[in-house]
Amino acid sequence: MSAYLARFGHVDEILPGTQFPSRKAVQEARLHKEEQAGISWGRDSAGLRAADAIVLNKGYVDDQDHWDEIVYTGVGGRDPSTKKQVRDQSWETGGNEGLRHSQRQGNPIRVIRGEEGEKHYSPAVGYRYDGLYEIVDSWDENGIDGFRICRFKLRRLLEEEQELTPLEAQFKDALEGAARRETATVSRIIRDTTVGKRVKGWYAHTCQICRTALPVGPDGQSYAEGAHIQSLGAGKGPDVDGNVLCLCPNCHIRLDRGALYLRDNLQVVDRFAEGSVAPVELRMVKDHRVQARFARAHRRFWSIVDEQP
Repeated sequence: MSAYLARFGHVDEILPGTQFPSRKAVQEARLHKEEQAGISWGRDSAGLRAADAIVLNKGYVDDQDHWDEIVYTGVGGRDPSTKKQVRDQSWETGGNEGLRHSQRQGNPIRVIRGEEGEKHYSPAVGYRYDGLYEIVDSWDENGIDGFRICRFKLRRLLEEEQELTPLEAQFKDALEGAARRETATVSRIIRDTTVGKRVKGWYAHTCQICRTALPVGPDGQSYAEGAHIQSLGAGKGPDVDGNVLCLCPNCHIRLDRGALYLRDNLQVVDRFAEGSVAPVELRMVKDHRVQARFARAHRRFWSIVDEQP
């Protein structure tokens, strides 16, 4: 059997954001050599061990995923039954040596996230190819279980250095010029991006806070707005599912003005309600993963100090 030749960069025009139902499907797409192992490695053109892809799917307890920056744990030394580290890792292991060689050579690494990874950045089901990262550092240290582990810091390549998904391109177009001005009680910008349309569809155009559906027109279609928790403008928030809510116009403008805010547990607090009004639970569907970091950014923007019980 011939040695696997490492493949660097995108594969067969498969773009970041493409989803797969299983690891087998990821392997068949040639994004990752293995069906189970976390590191895909083989030989480069010089015959040296080189890694070309990794999977993030709750493989090692020491892994850290912050989307644009990943601290990844090498392979080896783990008991497969308990998933605990039981001995030291070695730099001579194929995957670890392969990642380190790719770091020295500047080879890009494909990153695939699975449903069991960091919940803020992982797909709800299956696996998703999330594009190219570069390895910027490597070292060894004592891990959480007390054994030496090999560590790799990866940083996502900028959009100027890799293709956007068609969906990301639509987001970019929306941010750069597709905003339209509508007049309501106050004048404000409504951005009906692809993300907003998707989130509104999940909730059948019904407000996640007050549960109001506003029917408009003879077809019975309700009107709702895609509301960014961390605003796109001054707040510098991203146009992603985890930062968008489906809201009625009233709740949207109150969120935008800081009259409503979210706690980290996604309870909604009315700052100016009369009397003792309990927080409202934000309505959620399983595909929607609202991220607490956007709620925190919203509170910082409006200088809200929330004393949660």
